[in-house]
Amino acid sequence: MILIGEKLNSSIPKTMEAMEAGDEEQLVALIDSQEENGAAFLDINTALCTRGELPAMREICALALEHSSCGLMLDSVNPDVILSVLPLLKGRRVMMNSVTLTSRFEELIPAAVETGAGVVALPIGESMPSSLAERMENIGALVENAAKRGLPASQLLIDVLVEALSIDVGNAMLALETIRETKRLYPEVGTVCGLSNISFGLPGRAKLNAAFLAMAMAAGLDAAIIDVNAPSVQDMLATATALCGQDEYCMEYIGFRRNQS
Repeated sequence: MILIGEKLNSSIPKTMEAMEAGDEEQLVALIDSQEENGAAFLDINTALCTRGELPAMREICALALEHSSCGLMLDSVNPDVILSVLPLLKGRRVMMNSVTLTSRFEELIPAAVETGAGVVALPIGESMPSSLAERMENIGALVENAAKRGLPASQLLIDVLVEALSIDVGNAMLALETIRETKRLYPEVGTVCGLSNISFGLPGRAKLNAAFLAMAMAAGLDAAIIDVNAPSVQDMLATATALCGQDEYCMEYIGFRRNQS
């Protein structure tokens, strides 16, 4: 499971406050804590920064490069922002988040082919797909179109579109079905989600997120944008990794439990 830390996102009020104030101490603390808690990548989104998305993105990326060894996920709906920052990250693992069937595909896929960066692709056309069949049709088109442009399947990550359970009680199961069917049809393509979306608007969010993490891992999820600092998520990750057969002799699980005592 590839963990992508979600905390460097301008939609989070405390993070936004630190970004706006240029509070490097607080931002570095977010970088350090996420890496310490197992994040392989840091999601960076500065879209709401009033001083400008691009300069803020550059500054946060510079801090992440200096203070961590994590890969960086450039999270923006503006392809110019991603393409402007990408040359600054040579030698570091990068994901670009995101493209759809109708947006940013033509701008970002060639850059991914050239640089080896991963690309998060949302199976959305002119509207949000409402059924598994629609999702899989769009996923098939994304995989086919990316391959035609020379992008290896290993660099493509399909966002399985986790939506809030508070909006529709079937949203969790639909996301899980999307994971399973994507891995069945396209085993070399990665799956990813903004996992915390599942609990939006509900109490006990961390517990819901942790439970859904275990279910998604069992379904075959490859990566998650998640609050890696949440103790309940850390606990469930260790547990689910063992239960999914990804922890030989349960050594990581045993070590985690010993550290908790």
